[in-house]
Amino acid sequence: MIRTLVPDEQRLEGTFKRLKAIEDISYLCSSLFTSDFPTVSNKVLKPFCELTGADYGLVFLLKNPEDRLYVEAVYGLPEEYIELRNNKEILTLESKNVQDTWPSIRAMIKKQIVIIKNMDQMNMSFSKSFKELIKPNKITSVAAVPVVVNDRSIGVITKYYIKSHVFDEEEISFMRTTANIITSTIERNYLLETAKRTERELIQANEILKHVNQELDEFVYIASHDLREPLRTIESFASIIQGQFQNSLNATQSDCLLRIVGATRRMRKLIEGLTNLSRASRDMKEKENEVIDLNILIAEVQFELTAVIQNASAEITLVDKLPKVIGNKEKITSVFKNLIANGIKFNKSTKPQIKIGLKDGLTSGEDKVCVFVQDNGIGIEKEYFKKIFELFQRLHNQEEYEGTGAGLAIVKKILEKYGCEIWLDSLPGKGSKFFFTLIKDQN
Repeated sequence: MIRTLVPDEQRLEGTFKRLKAIEDISYLCSSLFTSDFPTVSNKVLKPFCELTGADYGLVFLLKNPEDRLYVEAVYGLPEEYIELRNNKEILTLESKNVQDTWPSIRAMIKKQIVIIKNMDQMNMSFSKSFKELIKPNKITSVAAVPVVVNDRSIGVITKYYIKSHVFDEEEISFMRTTANIITSTIERNYLLETAKRTERELIQANEILKHVNQELDEFVYIASHDLREPLRTIESFASIIQGQFQNSLNATQSDCLLRIVGATRRMRKLIEGLTNLSRASRDMKEKENEVIDLNILIAEVQFELTAVIQNASAEITLVDKLPKVIGNKEKITSVFKNLIANGIKFNKSTKPQIKIGLKDGLTSGEDKVCVFVQDNGIGIEKEYFKKIFELFQRLHNQEEYEGTGAGLAIVKKILEKYGCEIWLDSLPGKGSKFFFTLIKDQN
């Protein structure tokens, strides 16, 4: 028996698919080390169109010389159209037979998403070659998303619908996020390629890269924030279905539902990890130079982790009187909280022991202090010393130890923000000792 999805379930399923598509597109683009727009666009166009039921899709690109307009990728159309169209017509944005009533052209000129729900009600049109190609079909709805790099339109992704299509806010957000991911990929990889040329160019590119990375952090922060709402919707509906229909579901349906709930929770934690990582690198202006008494801060961290400490019967010991340091209190708190919590979590002892002090009881250098956080946990093999600081890198499966693998990446990001560093000594079964530097308060 085939069960028909109710509207709320359909919306839930659509949201989940878009979230998964964004994850897939992000992963795909992160593995592309090229600023070649055709390579990126060919990979992205299919999920971009398929998820929203588009009948056709096209990617246009402006290429030198003379900013000639090329078709770079197609969906739902014969691949031969690319060569036929590019060889037959030489078009630029200024060509006489190029009209700003074409949705793709208007999107590139305006640098804005162009959405047309009903072509019959708008003074818009298409190129003759495109209309000839899709005969006898006729386009009713269109969405054109420009790809803008350095405030200049370099291309556009357009999807077409034969039947009337409703573009809701969630779909528009999906289109905008996809375009941002592509743009960020192209900008990032262009900078990486530029950086290989000369030492002088490398210095200049590093400055630009720093700015782009800051923008990427902003994008991650905003995107992860925007993704929370549809994720809450999935979690909410899944909980409702669990509560109201649990007894009427068969074993397969119950298993699928449990998997959705589990995946949603893991995705929520991943998004929280991304948000925290982005926050770690963001300037908080006047709060970046606070004077922090580490002894008071440790006491506050212990209070925040009261439940974790009590449940594990853990003991926190301050070996040395700690100095005052300079930084953002919230971020430095996050460093200690992550290290202490990890020392308790990755621990098979009946009484986890966490010791905090200064390296050899001494400060490190004139402007920095070296602090350690030591535990009697499961320890780490030397070959994984670098891997544990990489984002979402886990040494254990979810069943053994919960978590996303973002904690130590956040710690490293925070410390690098202040020009500080972190390293460790560890032996499997003997525990770990993390050392890190902080900026010392000279007063």
